[in-house]
Amino acid sequence: MQKGARVAFVEGCRTPFARANGFLAQESALDLARTVLVELMHRVQMRSCLPDRVILGTVVPRTEASNLAREAALAAGLPQRTDAFTVSRACASSSQAIASAAADILSGDAEVVIAGGAESLSNVPIPISQSLGRALVSARRAKKLPDRLRPFLRLRPRHLLPVPPSVAELSTGLTMGQSAEKMAKENGIGRADQDRFAERSHRHAAAATDDGRLGEEIVRWYQPPRYEASLSEDDGIRRDTDFESLSALRPVFDRRDGTLTAGNSSPLTDGAAALLMMREDKAKAEGYTPLGYLRSYAFAAVDPSEQLLIGPAYSTPVALDRAGLALSDLNLVDLHEAFAAQVLSVLQAFDSKKFAAEKLGRAPLGTVDDDKLNVAGGSIAIGHPFGATGARITLSVLRELKRRGGGFGLIGVCAAGGLGASFIVESE
Repeated sequence: MQKGARVAFVEGCRTPFARANGFLAQESALDLARTVLVELMHRVQMRSCLPDRVILGTVVPRTEASNLAREAALAAGLPQRTDAFTVSRACASSSQAIASAAADILSGDAEVVIAGGAESLSNVPIPISQSLGRALVSARRAKKLPDRLRPFLRLRPRHLLPVPPSVAELSTGLTMGQSAEKMAKENGIGRADQDRFAERSHRHAAAATDDGRLGEEIVRWYQPPRYEASLSEDDGIRRDTDFESLSALRPVFDRRDGTLTAGNSSPLTDGAAALLMMREDKAKAEGYTPLGYLRSYAFAAVDPSEQLLIGPAYSTPVALDRAGLALSDLNLVDLHEAFAAQVLSVLQAFDSKKFAAEKLGRAPLGTVDDDKLNVAGGSIAIGHPFGATGARITLSVLRELKRRGGGFGLIGVCAAGGLGASFIVESE
């Protein structure tokens, strides 16, 4: 980053996060993204400093809006000259959007950028077979009806079946859940610890909802077409969840010897989040009091066949070094909860002399105090729209730091492909 320059987070907002095929099932990722852009501009009363650029992350784009950011910017009423592009880094896609925005601001390529992400897992495109696809293309090219029908005569019933979306890593053939199960076994993360962590996530998220902390981030969503029903909080939070009920659930990914269940894993979720970013001097000249600033960030990649979701254990030391901080200097730590086993594995690696020496060639980071960790719950309770989670966590950490009078926070996100992202933010 340029010496003396800081990237400010001015404001942010998000939709409620809703379980897939539930309250937001009628909404596309474009609908979700457009709404948070409109709400964000309304909250900051943007007039003289409209964004130069919009950068959004998404993981499962639809062909009709493949550049989600551009379509959302236009749909939100931003000027047509507003540049926009879409990024994908699996579950860290909105983290990449934030990093790209910061780089653009500090390079002088843009002054004001909106960064975030959106995902509608209720509306995942369902592929068709290659045989049916070729028949449709041939029929479309034909001019006469017999020629249009002829390609379909070669099809068999199996060719008409939809192709289920792939949920496995291309490089390993394992699903993310199977990979997390592997991590749990290799790291000795037991079922009881996972269930206790999941209970903690719901308990903290419920408390943060009830006292209004999470509600400050959320724009109430009115359900079309009559707009009578509305949602103003994340609907995956279960206030009645307890250790006993979680312990009764059956394993999902390894039904015989597994420890991962639907209860200690994050659910498929719809939602969107966005943050307004600009240079510190620009923000203050416009009269804004920033939520906080980006201190540093780092990305990492590991062998997907080993521990797929351990990435933040590699990216966090780099981000801390770049920030000139130690783990003990942090006031808040928020790790994306893809699975309880994954979070507990990352925390274990932070404090492991063996891991630090063999994998990083350095001393361990240390232990994260419980009262600093995921203080408003996490993805297990709140939900995980792939393209929006990094922005959601960043917004929550910034608001909580501001509420506490300032300090430093870590955002850590694991991602498919063996990727990890870590961001250090500060607030005054």
